[in-house]
Amino acid sequence: MMPPAIVPVLLLVGLGAAFAVLTRRVSQRLGRSADRFGRGDTAHDFVGRVYRVGGSVLFLFMMARVAIPEADGLAGLIPGLTRPLLAWSGLAIMVGGSAIILISQVQMGTSWRIGLDQDRTGLVTTGLFAWSRNPTFLGMLVVVSGVFLVAPTAVTASVVTVAWISFSVQIRMEEEHLLRMHGADYERYRDAVPRWILPRGILGAARVERDQSVNPG
Repeated sequence: MMPPAIVPVLLLVGLGAAFAVLTRRVSQRLGRSADRFGRGDTAHDFVGRVYRVGGSVLFLFMMARVAIPEADGLAGLIPGLTRPLLAWSGLAIMVGGSAIILISQVQMGTSWRIGLDQDRTGLVTTGLFAWSRNPTFLGMLVVVSGVFLVAPTAVTASVVTVAWISFSVQIRMEEEHLLRMHGADYERYRDAVPRWILPRGILGAARVERDQSVNPG
């Protein structure tokens, strides 16, 4: 039996609420918004708009599935992937990805930002960040991939594709930004820990714990 359509929606709502609470907490400690995306015409702000539009499309589509049983067919259902085992696996993947996102937020402390901040932030290299340089983006990609398994359609496949491209662009902008901000400290961290996650993360984690020379946020 396929999972009820409301379940992934509730998971997304729970993730969004927790994400917002943690972000608001950091904003209060900073005395200003932790969301650094603006409304300008820069590449940075454009990526922020892509995030908002992509997230809205995904959530509205998953909401539509609750009210309209034919929504998957209308959105370009991929029949070969419509299986209960894959759908339930997708829900489990969504839960795992959500946990990665929220743990990453907590571990970043007051260094947490949405977008790039020109003010200096701490370089966090411990916890999940000893295994992946971008665990938050990794968790987000896991979540949208889980949604795709729950509802394998052309719409969700497009969101996964857009997410991968926009995350990859944002990550590269952040890498350049952190290199300018932290110099050799970030360069050593970048060399020790993979951008996403790879087996060499085991070695990277050991190197970061041994050689850490900056204070985590």
